Amino acid sequence: MKKLTLIPMILALAAGASAQGDPQTDLRGDCGLYRQVSIYGADNREEYCAKDLVLRSLADSVAGLFSDNRGVTERNGRFYFSQRTLGEKQSLSAGQRFSGQPAPAFCTGFLVSEDLIVTAGHCVKDHHKDEARAPRDHRRACQENPHHPENPRLDQGDYCENIRFVFGFRKDLGGTIPRSVPAGNVFRCKEVVKHSLAGGPDYTVVRLDRKVSDRLPLVINRTNSGLAENNGLFVIGHPSGLPLKIAGDARVTAAGRDVTVNNRMGLPIIWSNGGYSFLTNLDTFHGNSGSPVFNLKTLLVEGILVKGDNDYEDDPASPGEQRVSTFTRLGGAPNMGAGAGEVCTKVSQVADRVPATEREAQLLEMNRRAKGDLYKRLLDGLLERANAMPRPMFIPNYVPPQKDPPRELQFV
Repeated sequence: MKKLTLIPMILALAAGASAQGDPQTDLRGDCGLYRQVSIYGADNREEYCAKDLVLRSLADSVAGLFSDNRGVTERNGRFYFSQRTLGEKQSLSAGQRFSGQPAPAFCTGFLVSEDLIVTAGHCVKDHHKDEARAPRDHRRACQENPHHPENPRLDQGDYCENIRFVFGFRKDLGGTIPRSVPAGNVFRCKEVVKHSLAGGPDYTVVRLDRKVSDRLPLVINRTNSGLAENNGLFVIGHPSGLPLKIAGDARVTAAGRDVTVNNRMGLPIIWSNGGYSFLTNLDTFHGNSGSPVFNLKTLLVEGILVKGDNDYEDDPASPGEQRVSTFTRLGGAPNMGAGAGEVCTKVSQVADRVPATEREAQLLEMNRRAKGDLYKRLLDGLLERANAMPRPMFIPNYVPPQKDPPRELQFV
Protein backbone atom coordinates (compact mmCIF):
# COMPACT_ATOMS: atom_id res chain seq x y z
CA MET A 1 0.00 0.00 0.00
CA LYS A 2 1.40 3.39 -0.95
CA LYS A 3 1.89 5.80 1.92
CA LEU A 4 0.16 8.60 0.07
CA THR A 5 -3.14 6.73 0.23
CA LEU A 6 -3.37 6.87 4.03
CA ILE A 7 -5.23 10.16 4.42
CA PRO A 8 -7.80 9.50 1.64
CA MET A 9 -8.44 6.08 3.19
CA ILE A 10 -9.12 7.52 6.64
CA LEU A 11 -11.27 10.29 5.21
CA ALA A 12 -13.29 7.62 3.38
CA LEU A 13 -13.74 5.85 6.71
CA ALA A 14 -14.69 8.87 8.78
CA ALA A 15 -17.49 11.40 8.54
CA GLY A 16 -16.68 14.86 9.81
CA ALA A 17 -13.25 13.68 10.97
CA SER A 18 -9.93 14.62 9.49
CA ALA A 19 -6.57 12.91 9.54
CA GLN A 20 -4.99 16.34 9.16
CA GLY A 21 -5.57 17.43 12.77
CA ASP A 22 -3.13 16.92 15.63
CA PRO A 23 -1.22 13.71 14.75
CA GLN A 24 -0.77 12.68 18.38
CA THR A 25 -4.51 13.01 19.07
CA ASP A 26 -5.32 11.13 15.85
CA LEU A 27 -3.15 8.27 17.06
CA ARG A 28 -3.65 8.20 20.82
CA GLY A 29 -6.76 10.23 21.59
CA ASP A 30 -6.90 12.92 24.27
CA CYS A 31 -8.92 12.75 27.47
CA GLY A 32 -7.25 15.84 28.91
CA LEU A 33 -6.08 15.73 32.51
CA TYR A 34 -8.47 12.86 33.10
CA ARG A 35 -7.18 10.49 30.44
CA GLN A 36 -7.08 6.88 31.62
CA VAL A 37 -3.85 5.17 30.64
CA SER A 38 -4.18 1.81 32.35
CA ILE A 39 -6.58 -1.12 32.33
CA TYR A 40 -7.87 -2.51 35.59
CA GLY A 41 -7.92 -6.29 35.76
CA ALA A 42 -9.85 -7.91 32.95
CA ASP A 43 -12.03 -4.83 32.32
CA ASN A 44 -11.16 -3.59 28.80
CA ARG A 45 -13.69 -0.75 28.54
CA GLU A 46 -12.12 2.53 27.43
CA GLU A 47 -13.43 6.01 26.72
CA TYR A 48 -14.10 7.40 23.26
CA CYS A 49 -11.55 10.15 23.87
CA ALA A 50 -8.80 7.62 24.69
CA LYS A 51 -8.93 5.87 21.30
CA ASP A 52 -7.41 6.60 17.91
CA LEU A 53 -9.07 8.42 15.03
CA VAL A 54 -10.04 5.19 13.25
CA LEU A 55 -12.02 3.79 16.17
CA ARG A 56 -13.52 7.19 16.99
CA SER A 57 -14.79 7.48 13.43
CA LEU A 58 -16.60 4.15 13.80
CA ALA A 59 -17.95 5.14 17.21
CA ASP A 60 -19.49 8.28 15.70
CA SER A 61 -22.05 6.01 14.01
CA VAL A 62 -23.14 4.28 17.24
CA ALA A 63 -26.20 5.58 19.10
CA GLY A 64 -27.59 5.12 22.58
CA LEU A 65 -31.24 4.18 23.08
CA PHE A 66 -33.05 6.34 25.65
CA SER A 67 -36.61 6.34 26.93
CA ASP A 68 -38.24 9.66 26.16
CA ASN A 69 -38.66 11.91 29.23
CA ARG A 70 -36.87 9.40 31.45
CA GLY A 71 -33.38 8.80 30.06
CA VAL A 72 -33.38 12.03 28.08
CA THR A 73 -35.59 15.13 28.25
CA GLU A 74 -36.05 17.96 25.72
CA ARG A 75 -35.75 21.56 26.89
CA ASN A 76 -35.35 24.62 24.66
CA GLY A 77 -34.07 22.76 21.62
CA ARG A 78 -31.57 20.55 23.49
CA PHE A 79 -31.87 17.08 24.98
CA TYR A 80 -30.64 16.67 28.55
CA PHE A 81 -29.44 13.33 29.93
CA SER A 82 -30.61 11.99 33.26
CA GLN A 83 -27.76 12.46 35.74
CA ARG A 84 -28.45 9.43 37.92
CA THR A 85 -25.09 7.68 38.18
CA LEU A 86 -24.15 4.08 37.62
CA GLY A 87 -23.18 3.79 41.27
CA GLU A 88 -26.63 4.92 42.35
CA LYS A 89 -28.45 2.63 39.91
CA GLN A 90 -26.46 -0.50 40.75
CA SER A 91 -25.62 0.24 44.41
CA LEU A 92 -21.93 -0.14 43.62
CA SER A 93 -19.27 -0.33 46.29
CA ALA A 94 -16.44 2.19 46.45
CA GLY A 95 -13.76 2.00 43.78
CA GLN A 96 -15.85 0.49 40.97
CA ARG A 97 -14.98 1.92 37.56
CA PHE A 98 -17.27 4.58 36.06
CA SER A 99 -19.51 4.57 39.15
CA GLY A 100 -19.69 8.39 39.13
CA GLN A 101 -20.77 8.67 35.49
CA PRO A 102 -24.42 9.08 34.46
CA ALA A 103 -26.03 5.91 33.06
CA PRO A 104 -29.35 6.79 31.37
CA ALA A 105 -29.19 4.67 28.16
CA PHE A 106 -30.94 1.28 28.11
CA CYS A 107 -29.55 -0.19 24.86
CA THR A 108 -27.24 0.56 21.93
CA GLY A 109 -27.81 0.70 18.18
CA PHE A 110 -25.75 1.43 15.07
CA LEU A 111 -26.34 3.19 11.78
CA VAL A 112 -26.34 0.94 8.68
CA SER A 113 -27.84 3.32 6.12
CA GLU A 114 -28.90 6.96 6.03
CA ASP A 115 -32.06 6.21 8.04
CA LEU A 116 -31.77 2.64 9.38
CA ILE A 117 -30.53 1.55 12.81
CA VAL A 118 -29.80 -2.03 13.86
CA THR A 119 -30.18 -3.05 17.51
CA ALA A 120 -31.19 -6.10 19.56
CA GLY A 121 -34.68 -7.52 19.29
CA HIS A 122 -35.31 -7.25 23.02
CA CYS A 123 -34.56 -3.51 22.93
CA VAL A 124 -37.76 -2.69 21.01
CA LYS A 125 -41.03 -4.23 22.13
CA ASP A 126 -44.58 -4.51 20.90
CA HIS A 127 -47.58 -3.48 22.95
CA HIS A 128 -48.92 -6.11 25.31
CA LYS A 129 -52.39 -7.54 25.00
CA ASP A 130 -53.70 -5.51 27.95
CA GLU A 131 -52.80 -2.25 26.22
CA ALA A 132 -55.28 -2.48 23.39
CA ARG A 133 -56.02 1.25 23.43
CA ALA A 134 -52.38 2.24 23.01
CA PRO A 135 -51.24 3.16 19.48
CA ARG A 136 -49.46 0.29 17.77
CA ASP A 137 -46.05 1.15 16.39
CA HIS A 138 -45.72 -1.62 13.80
CA ARG A 139 -47.75 -4.16 11.89
CA ARG A 140 -46.90 -7.61 13.23
CA ALA A 141 -43.17 -6.84 13.04
CA CYS A 142 -42.48 -7.43 16.75
CA GLN A 143 -43.27 -10.11 19.26
CA GLU A 144 -44.03 -9.19 22.85
CA ASN A 145 -40.85 -9.04 24.92
CA PRO A 146 -41.20 -11.25 28.00
CA HIS A 147 -40.38 -10.12 31.50
CA HIS A 148 -36.96 -11.12 32.78
CA PRO A 149 -37.48 -14.44 34.63
CA GLU A 150 -35.14 -13.65 37.52
CA ASN A 151 -34.72 -9.89 37.89
CA PRO A 152 -37.45 -7.37 36.96
CA ARG A 153 -34.79 -4.62 36.90
CA LEU A 154 -33.40 -6.30 33.80
CA ASP A 155 -36.63 -5.98 31.82
CA GLN A 156 -35.39 -4.25 28.73
CA GLY A 157 -36.84 -2.53 25.74
CA ASP A 158 -39.37 0.20 25.13
CA TYR A 159 -42.06 0.92 22.58
CA CYS A 160 -40.99 2.31 19.23
CA GLU A 161 -42.66 5.69 19.74
CA ASN A 162 -41.01 6.14 23.16
CA ILE A 163 -37.42 5.58 22.04
CA ARG A 164 -34.92 8.33 21.27
CA PHE A 165 -31.77 7.34 19.36
CA VAL A 166 -29.00 9.68 20.48
CA PHE A 167 -25.55 10.16 18.96
CA GLY A 168 -22.77 11.80 20.95
CA PHE A 169 -23.32 10.56 24.51
CA ARG A 170 -19.64 9.99 25.28
CA LYS A 171 -16.55 11.46 26.89
CA ASP A 172 -15.31 13.82 24.19
CA LEU A 173 -11.75 14.81 23.32
CA GLY A 174 -10.47 16.87 26.20
CA GLY A 175 -12.14 14.67 28.80
CA THR A 176 -15.67 16.08 29.18
CA ILE A 177 -19.07 14.38 29.14
CA PRO A 178 -21.86 16.66 27.85
CA ARG A 179 -24.95 17.05 29.98
CA SER A 180 -26.97 17.62 26.82
CA VAL A 181 -26.79 17.37 23.04
CA PRO A 182 -28.43 19.43 20.28
CA ALA A 183 -31.65 18.24 18.69
CA GLY A 184 -29.75 17.34 15.52
CA ASN A 185 -28.16 14.41 17.40
CA VAL A 186 -31.51 12.93 18.42
CA PHE A 187 -33.85 10.78 16.32
CA ARG A 188 -37.17 9.05 16.83
CA CYS A 189 -38.20 5.55 15.81
CA LYS A 190 -40.51 5.86 12.80
CA GLU A 191 -41.18 2.15 12.27
CA VAL A 192 -39.82 -1.32 12.93
CA VAL A 193 -38.65 -2.74 9.60
CA LYS A 194 -37.66 -6.21 10.77
CA HIS A 195 -37.72 -7.90 14.17
CA SER A 196 -36.87 -11.27 15.66
CA LEU A 197 -36.71 -12.45 19.24
CA ALA A 198 -38.87 -15.33 20.49
CA GLY A 199 -37.33 -18.72 19.78
CA GLY A 200 -34.80 -17.44 17.26
CA PRO A 201 -32.17 -14.79 16.56
CA ASP A 202 -32.36 -11.55 18.52
CA TYR A 203 -32.36 -8.40 16.33
CA THR A 204 -34.35 -5.36 15.24
CA VAL A 205 -34.01 -3.05 12.23
CA VAL A 206 -35.58 0.36 12.88
CA ARG A 207 -36.28 3.20 10.46
CA LEU A 208 -35.60 6.66 11.88
CA ASP A 209 -37.89 9.65 11.56
CA ARG A 210 -35.43 11.39 9.20
CA LYS A 211 -32.12 10.83 7.43
CA VAL A 212 -28.81 11.12 9.29
CA SER A 213 -26.73 13.57 7.28
CA ASP A 214 -23.57 14.04 9.37
CA ARG A 215 -22.54 10.43 10.02
CA LEU A 216 -21.64 7.54 7.77
CA PRO A 217 -23.20 4.09 8.11
CA LEU A 218 -21.13 1.22 9.44
CA VAL A 219 -20.31 -1.61 7.05
CA ILE A 220 -21.49 -5.14 7.82
CA ASN A 221 -19.95 -8.45 6.79
CA ARG A 222 -23.06 -9.45 4.87
CA THR A 223 -22.46 -13.20 4.83
CA ASN A 224 -20.21 -13.42 7.91
CA SER A 225 -17.62 -14.93 5.60
CA GLY A 226 -14.39 -15.68 7.43
CA LEU A 227 -16.02 -15.64 10.87
CA ALA A 228 -14.12 -18.22 12.91
CA GLU A 229 -12.92 -19.04 16.39
CA ASN A 230 -10.06 -16.86 17.64
CA ASN A 231 -10.92 -13.96 15.31
CA GLY A 232 -10.01 -10.73 17.12
CA LEU A 233 -12.96 -8.51 18.09
CA PHE A 234 -13.92 -5.20 19.66
CA VAL A 235 -17.28 -3.71 20.60
CA ILE A 236 -18.63 -0.15 20.80
CA GLY A 237 -21.63 0.68 22.94
CA HIS A 238 -23.19 1.88 26.17
CA PRO A 239 -22.44 -0.71 28.90
CA SER A 240 -24.88 -0.38 31.80
CA GLY A 241 -26.20 2.78 30.11
CA LEU A 242 -22.90 4.66 30.47
CA PRO A 243 -21.39 7.15 28.04
CA LEU A 244 -20.04 5.30 25.02
CA LYS A 245 -17.21 2.84 25.66
CA ILE A 246 -14.95 0.84 23.34
CA ALA A 247 -13.79 -2.60 24.52
CA GLY A 248 -11.33 -4.86 22.75
CA ASP A 249 -8.73 -7.51 23.56
CA ALA A 250 -11.39 -10.13 22.82
CA ARG A 251 -12.00 -12.97 20.40
CA VAL A 252 -14.59 -15.35 19.00
CA THR A 253 -14.74 -18.38 21.29
CA ALA A 254 -17.32 -20.43 19.36
CA ALA A 255 -18.63 -20.07 15.79
CA GLY A 256 -20.63 -22.45 13.65
CA ARG A 257 -21.54 -24.74 16.54
CA ASP A 258 -24.06 -24.80 19.36
CA VAL A 259 -22.83 -24.05 22.88
CA THR A 260 -24.78 -25.55 25.78
CA VAL A 261 -24.47 -24.35 29.39
CA ASN A 262 -26.26 -25.14 32.63
CA ASN A 263 -28.62 -22.42 33.80
CA ARG A 264 -28.91 -21.37 37.43
CA MET A 265 -31.27 -24.25 38.11
CA GLY A 266 -28.73 -26.69 36.74
CA LEU A 267 -30.68 -27.40 33.55
CA PRO A 268 -28.87 -27.48 30.18
CA ILE A 269 -29.81 -24.74 27.71
CA ILE A 270 -28.48 -23.74 24.29
CA TRP A 271 -26.61 -20.54 25.09
CA SER A 272 -25.31 -19.83 21.58
CA ASN A 273 -26.95 -21.26 18.45
CA GLY A 274 -24.30 -21.94 15.83
CA GLY A 275 -26.71 -21.25 13.00
CA TYR A 276 -27.42 -17.62 13.80
CA SER A 277 -25.10 -16.55 16.64
CA PHE A 278 -21.54 -16.79 17.92
CA LEU A 279 -19.89 -16.70 21.34
CA THR A 280 -17.23 -14.24 22.53
CA ASN A 281 -15.31 -13.15 25.62
CA LEU A 282 -16.05 -9.44 25.17
CA ASP A 283 -16.33 -7.20 28.23
CA THR A 284 -19.97 -6.22 27.78
CA PHE A 285 -22.83 -5.33 30.11
CA HIS A 286 -26.57 -4.81 30.21
CA GLY A 287 -26.98 -1.75 27.98
CA ASN A 288 -24.48 -3.07 25.42
CA SER A 289 -27.42 -4.95 23.88
CA GLY A 290 -27.57 -3.93 20.23
CA SER A 291 -23.90 -2.89 20.11
CA PRO A 292 -21.95 -3.51 16.89
CA VAL A 293 -19.23 -6.15 17.28
CA PHE A 294 -16.34 -5.56 14.87
CA ASN A 295 -13.66 -7.73 13.30
CA LEU A 296 -10.41 -6.29 14.63
CA LYS A 297 -8.63 -6.62 11.29
CA THR A 298 -11.27 -5.69 8.70
CA LEU A 299 -13.33 -3.16 10.75
CA LEU A 300 -16.48 -4.82 9.40
CA VAL A 301 -19.40 -5.46 11.75
CA GLU A 302 -19.70 -9.20 12.41
CA GLY A 303 -22.44 -9.26 15.02
CA ILE A 304 -25.02 -7.64 17.28
CA LEU A 305 -24.36 -8.05 21.00
CA VAL A 306 -27.49 -9.58 22.56
CA LYS A 307 -26.78 -11.32 25.88
CA GLY A 308 -24.14 -12.37 28.38
CA ASP A 309 -23.36 -13.66 31.84
CA ASN A 310 -23.75 -11.75 35.14
CA ASP A 311 -22.71 -8.10 35.09
CA TYR A 312 -22.62 -7.46 38.85
CA GLU A 313 -22.43 -9.51 42.01
CA ASP A 314 -22.66 -8.90 45.75
CA ASP A 315 -19.48 -7.43 47.16
CA PRO A 316 -18.52 -9.49 50.23
CA ALA A 317 -16.34 -6.64 51.48
CA SER A 318 -19.25 -4.19 51.41
CA PRO A 319 -22.58 -5.75 52.47
CA GLY A 320 -25.60 -4.41 50.60
CA GLU A 321 -23.49 -3.18 47.67
CA GLN A 322 -22.34 -4.68 44.38
CA ARG A 323 -19.15 -4.99 42.37
CA VAL A 324 -18.42 -5.85 38.74
CA SER A 325 -18.38 -9.61 38.10
CA THR A 326 -14.92 -10.76 37.04
CA PHE A 327 -14.44 -14.20 35.53
CA THR A 328 -11.04 -15.86 35.48
CA ARG A 329 -12.11 -18.10 32.60
CA LEU A 330 -12.01 -16.27 29.26
CA GLY A 331 -15.52 -17.23 28.23
CA GLY A 332 -16.99 -20.65 27.57
CA ALA A 333 -17.58 -21.76 31.18
CA PRO A 334 -20.08 -24.66 31.42
CA ASN A 335 -22.31 -22.91 33.97
CA MET A 336 -24.12 -19.59 34.05
CA GLY A 337 -22.57 -17.29 36.61
CA ALA A 338 -19.10 -18.67 35.97
CA GLY A 339 -18.26 -16.88 32.73
CA ALA A 340 -20.37 -18.53 30.03
CA GLY A 341 -19.47 -15.83 27.50
CA GLU A 342 -21.21 -13.05 25.58
CA VAL A 343 -23.51 -13.95 22.68
CA CYS A 344 -23.80 -12.06 19.39
CA THR A 345 -26.39 -12.45 16.65
CA LYS A 346 -24.66 -12.85 13.29
CA VAL A 347 -25.10 -9.66 11.32
CA SER A 348 -25.92 -11.72 8.21
CA GLN A 349 -29.38 -12.19 9.80
CA VAL A 350 -30.29 -8.58 8.96
CA ALA A 351 -28.32 -8.21 5.70
CA ASP A 352 -31.42 -8.47 3.49
CA ARG A 353 -32.75 -5.21 4.96
CA VAL A 354 -29.46 -3.28 4.83
CA PRO A 355 -28.96 -1.47 1.50
CA ALA A 356 -25.55 -1.24 -0.14
CA THR A 357 -23.82 2.07 0.50
CA GLU A 358 -20.91 4.01 -0.96
CA ARG A 359 -19.02 3.57 2.28
CA GLU A 360 -19.40 -0.21 1.98
CA ALA A 361 -17.77 -0.22 -1.45
CA GLN A 362 -14.96 1.99 -0.14
CA LEU A 363 -14.27 -0.12 2.93
CA LEU A 364 -14.29 -3.38 0.97
CA GLU A 365 -11.80 -1.91 -1.50
CA MET A 366 -9.63 -0.65 1.36
CA ASN A 367 -9.62 -4.16 2.83
CA ARG A 368 -8.67 -5.66 -0.50
CA ARG A 369 -5.69 -3.34 -0.77
CA ALA A 370 -4.74 -3.98 2.87
CA LYS A 371 -5.04 -7.75 2.34
CA GLY A 372 -7.59 -8.09 5.11
CA ASP A 373 -5.55 -6.32 7.78
CA LEU A 374 -6.95 -2.83 7.36
CA TYR A 375 -6.87 -1.61 10.97
CA LYS A 376 -3.17 -2.36 11.38
CA ARG A 377 -2.36 -0.59 8.10
CA LEU A 378 -4.24 2.50 9.20
CA LEU A 379 -2.59 2.52 12.62
CA ASP A 380 0.84 2.12 11.05
CA GLY A 381 0.14 5.17 8.91
CA LEU A 382 -1.05 7.24 11.86
CA LEU A 383 2.03 6.21 13.84
CA GLU A 384 4.38 7.14 11.02
CA ARG A 385 2.68 10.49 10.62
CA ALA A 386 2.82 11.21 14.37
CA ASN A 387 6.50 10.30 14.56
CA ALA A 388 7.27 12.63 11.65
CA MET A 389 5.90 15.69 13.45
CA PRO A 390 8.22 17.81 15.64
CA ARG A 391 7.83 17.24 19.37
CA PRO A 392 6.84 20.19 21.59
CA MET A 393 9.65 21.66 23.70
CA PHE A 394 9.59 20.58 27.34
CA ILE A 395 9.83 23.46 29.82
CA PRO A 396 10.54 22.31 33.40
CA ASN A 397 8.02 23.36 36.05
CA TYR A 398 5.81 25.14 33.51
CA VAL A 399 2.07 24.75 34.09
CA PRO A 400 -0.14 26.06 31.26
CA PRO A 401 -3.09 28.25 32.24
CA GLN A 402 -6.25 26.28 33.01
CA LYS A 403 -9.77 27.18 31.93
CA ASP A 404 -12.92 26.21 33.75
CA PRO A 405 -15.01 23.74 31.74
CA PRO A 406 -18.29 25.06 30.28
CA ARG A 407 -21.28 24.52 32.51
CA GLU A 408 -22.80 22.11 30.03
CA LEU A 409 -19.85 19.75 30.48
CA GLN A 410 -18.65 17.64 33.34
CA PHE A 411 -15.46 15.79 34.24
CA VAL A 412 -16.05 12.29 35.59
